[in-house]
Amino acid sequence: MTALVPAAPGTAVPRRARAHPDVSTGGMRMTGAAARRLIDSVPRSSRDARTSRWGSYTDWCAENGWTTTEPGAVLSHLADLADRGHPTGTLEAHFGTLRGLRAIGTAPLGDAEIKACQRIIVHRAGEEADDPLVEPGSLQADGVTPDDLRAMVRKLDRTAVRGKRDAAVLLVSWWMAARASEPARLNLHDVKITTVKVDDPAGGTARVKALVIKLRRSKADQKARGHEIRILAPGDDELCPIRALEEWLAVLADDGQLTPGPLLRRIDRHGNIGAKAAGRHTADPKRRGGITAETVSDIVTATARAAELTPTPTPEETAAAAQARQAAYEAAAAAPTAEDAGVILKTWRSAKRAAQKAVRRITGHSMRRGCIQAMLAAGHPAEKVALHSRHSPSSSAFDVYRKKTLTWNEATTRGVLDLAA
Repeated sequence: MTALVPAAPGTAVPRRARAHPDVSTGGMRMTGAAARRLIDSVPRSSRDARTSRWGSYTDWCAENGWTTTEPGAVLSHLADLADRGHPTGTLEAHFGTLRGLRAIGTAPLGDAEIKACQRIIVHRAGEEADDPLVEPGSLQADGVTPDDLRAMVRKLDRTAVRGKRDAAVLLVSWWMAARASEPARLNLHDVKITTVKVDDPAGGTARVKALVIKLRRSKADQKARGHEIRILAPGDDELCPIRALEEWLAVLADDGQLTPGPLLRRIDRHGNIGAKAAGRHTADPKRRGGITAETVSDIVTATARAAELTPTPTPEETAAAAQARQAAYEAAAAAPTAEDAGVILKTWRSAKRAAQKAVRRITGHSMRRGCIQAMLAAGHPAEKVALHSRHSPSSSAFDVYRKKTLTWNEATTRGVLDLAA
């Protein structure tokens, strides 16, 4: 074994060249490696959203004669977004991003401007609530119910390789109440199929198949403490995630790919699986051949449309929507004042938003929402459902999944007088 010998006093230690130069930001110098890790510590979707919002702000400042560090610029930008018909959620997202980025720089927002921005956002929320043409609230994905899930699964050819993979994606995503990124990030060693004992209604015990999923990290677990998700096999074989997973694992075994790596893998149009599949692979070489969060979302939306749970826009409808947008922006560009342009764009956005609210929206997040709502509807305590879905029971994020409408049998107006015949 080689001993570590300290350098003699005064001995110059040669400086090794780095592949990436040092960078400076916010008055602080750091190595290129440190900068890369800081950037990668933020999810790509969050980075892209922040870049887009900051770009929108800087463009607005350039067009309207403001500097990005000027007091009142963020406030005025938010007011302009409201005037152009952007919803409250958009204003809140822009405010959070701009406030944070200004604080990182040398021009943090003052207390007075922060309070003024919050008042602008509150005013826009009230404006939306009073709008008779648009239902207030953000555009949220609808939950996939068990009946929806059955209709989606039935559109798959579960005798084919792709159908088996997609069934595993849908059923594992739903039963683990997953964000779209979570099943895409699972590795083969993160899942275990076992048999467990549970109490049965007769007072005895029964042996039931179970699936244990080790979620190494997630959006709410950036420090990667990990979370164990336990799923009991449902009595309905068609919607059983364990059956779907076993069929997919058999596909990997037949292809000689029951090897360490991503659990859910790419399939090209020739049927090649994983790293052997043609096309663009993930940027992370360790996850080469695995699917992405976008793949999960695409599978969910495609099967929902195939099951006719959501409408598929016709070419004519798509063209009409594009023409309406172009006409609105052209009219706004020709408007004599910025206020008139704002009214034109606000009218167009209100009409677009009303059309979007009128139909179901199923996205990759619909699996998470639907599972949580089904568990709550089945009578499970909120704190247990929140534990399964990796939420804090008191968090506002969990609260939005809860349906706050009483059933007709629970209606508090019942019993005050006799019901009408």
